[in-house]
Amino acid sequence: MSKKLKVMFSTHGLVEGDFGFENDEFGFPVTKVLSKKVITGQDTGGQVYYVKALATSSGKYNVDLVTRRVDPRICPQFGGQFKEYNKSDLNYAVEIQWHESEKIRSRVLRVPAGGNFMFLPKEEIVPVIPELVDNLFEYYKKNKELDNIEVVEGHYRDGMIAADMLCTKIEKFTGRRPIMLVTSHSLGHKKYERNLPQYQAGQISEEEWAWHGFEQRIAQEKYEFDRADIIIATSPDESDRLAVEPYLSDLNKVTVIPPGYNDKVFKPLSAPQKNKLKHQFEYVDLNGDTQVVDLSGKKVVSSLGRVVRDKGFSELSRSMAEIMFENTDVIYMVSGEKGNPVTEECKDILRGFENNVIFLPSLNQTEMAHVYNASDIFVMSSLNEAFGMVPIEAMGCKAAVIVGRSGFNDFAHCADIRDNSIDYSKVIGIYAPSQEKDRARQVKALKLLLNNDELRGQIAQNGYEYVRANLTWEQISEQKDNLVQKVLEDNPQRMSGKSLNGKTNKQR
Repeated sequence: MSKKLKVMFSTHGLVEGDFGFENDEFGFPVTKVLSKKVITGQDTGGQVYYVKALATSSGKYNVDLVTRRVDPRICPQFGGQFKEYNKSDLNYAVEIQWHESEKIRSRVLRVPAGGNFMFLPKEEIVPVIPELVDNLFEYYKKNKELDNIEVVEGHYRDGMIAADMLCTKIEKFTGRRPIMLVTSHSLGHKKYERNLPQYQAGQISEEEWAWHGFEQRIAQEKYEFDRADIIIATSPDESDRLAVEPYLSDLNKVTVIPPGYNDKVFKPLSAPQKNKLKHQFEYVDLNGDTQVVDLSGKKVVSSLGRVVRDKGFSELSRSMAEIMFENTDVIYMVSGEKGNPVTEECKDILRGFENNVIFLPSLNQTEMAHVYNASDIFVMSSLNEAFGMVPIEAMGCKAAVIVGRSGFNDFAHCADIRDNSIDYSKVIGIYAPSQEKDRARQVKALKLLLNNDELRGQIAQNGYEYVRANLTWEQISEQKDNLVQKVLEDNPQRMSGKSLNGKTNKQR
């Protein structure tokens, strides 16, 4: 029996195919995408990685990952040069991509909307979603695929809106409504609470505050949570927030399922392979030059992520300055960007330790796996992380992990460094926030792991076994697909398009 179709919306974030399109007579991309290079940057972070990973991990469904079509060559956000482009007849760029085997078929549908191929940030994309959904619906209708769509997933606020619109259009045309599953990834009200003190202190302008549109975003999120059949919360904290004002969601719809990791990429090297990697560790510096450094005999602490203040790189750099002052055999590898204010602050903090610090640019997954495997300790120093996938990946490579305030810790419960009664040999990681008033805890956790090779190795092994048993993308995808099947089993008339009197909606 042929598989049903799952449609996943990530409308604002997916930018892929760097100068690798087949072009039309205007020099703009048409239907065939030749390159598969992913461009990272604004609005292309964890949520985008999450949906891409899930799109290639579902064994039950064929999967379409839908995004708004963007041409990075004309987008300043991605290093392109702006061009005015108002061509009325926009073609679709459809790619059968990433992973195709006997078990899995996934593709990306880049759908035009907004009259051009310029990038739109998530705060500005909602007005063009109706056009995007209309164009997608006509695409499925033309290709006779509407009847095959069983579940529609919406990711982030704009993706949830798009999912609801597509389900409604399918219901009107076929008489049946696909299962609607939503994941917010970042609740608007939580971001509102986090930013409100800065706004009240005058640190966020009136214009920027209005641009975020928190009131509208929160109202739209609440509406789509009410409309959804299934709500995925990526952490217990998110589930708790859905239960209270302003959302008051039906908790019977809510299931906590965390993000996962790619165990084919993020896996530990053998001892000889790891020794070779550390002996000649090759990386590209912030100037784009290739460097080779010998890390043999060194204790390596790393921290990766987008170079923004909330990731806590400055706080961790202060902790590492204390550590390296006492131990010159410690190497600190941290994400950076040339000219970025956070990186410049870290450089000032680490002045005098330059020979012990490696700043790394944006990395692909294979490069990240090399860093994790070269590391003895990985630190996610985020001040407040919705979840955070990097500690899972680091655990998959058998690095001992220290985490700050995050949905990952809410879910996995790393051991609090303040609790002296804990048998640390039994834990999967250590919880030690990095805020200034808490930073002594982070230093304490670093010293504990750096000074005890046996304990560090045992915690790394525990973390590895935990993520392998629970958090591969295949396991996460299977949990979500099982929820869909439960809804279908509980509502046998749902996908038939029949009302209680046996007539289809179209007949009525």
